[in-house]
Amino acid sequence: MEPPLSVSREVMVMKMKQRLMGCSIVLQDKQLLGNQILKIAKVYITYCIVFVNSAPTCTDPKDVQAKFNSINGGVDYRTLFFTDGWKQDTMVSDFEKLVSMREDFTKIGCPSTFLEGFNLPLMARTSCPWFLEQTPYIAETYPHTLYRAATKCTKCIDASGDQKCSPIQQKIKILRRTGCDNGLYKYEVSETYIQIAYVCEKQREVENDVPITPALPPADGPEGM
Repeated sequence: MEPPLSVSREVMVMKMKQRLMGCSIVLQDKQLLGNQILKIAKVYITYCIVFVNSAPTCTDPKDVQAKFNSINGGVDYRTLFFTDGWKQDTMVSDFEKLVSMREDFTKIGCPSTFLEGFNLPLMARTSCPWFLEQTPYIAETYPHTLYRAATKCTKCIDASGDQKCSPIQQKIKILRRTGCDNGLYKYEVSETYIQIAYVCEKQREVENDVPITPALPPADGPEGM
């Protein structure tokens, strides 16, 4: 004999209530877990902020530029790029003009003939025209970036096939960071090479099928720069 219809409905309603209560408990548990995770995240973020703010801050000494010039004989290394000579009172502005020529060289690439112009510096009128570019920024050295010569030419203009453009390297002294003391960075003297020009080079002579190649610093940029 089947149970009355009203009894079946009551049983179904009770089961639905039980299921709803179970879902409610699960949701409460998930919400509680979410709140705990959020609290942990807030504590971690607060710790990170406090740690960063409490970390010692360091800056370069005010005389770091003067020290850099001093270890290089009191000479500004930028004067190495003035192949036509330079004047002390106009050195900075003249150097900026040399730097600004990079955009023109980047656009034209390696010219097929010699560049002509009364105001063109020697760096643009050679058989291996070159321009100035900056090395990548390195926080651990001073200067943090250096200028160096670069060229778009691999072979010399109007030259035979056995002549190529090669860099002239110059060794200079730089400062390399060693630590922090009383809010100021400490530096020690180090050395690196920079390209200061490009020249047209004839293929090296060969002795007993072995090329004579004296040791040269790397041509792809200063060490560590």
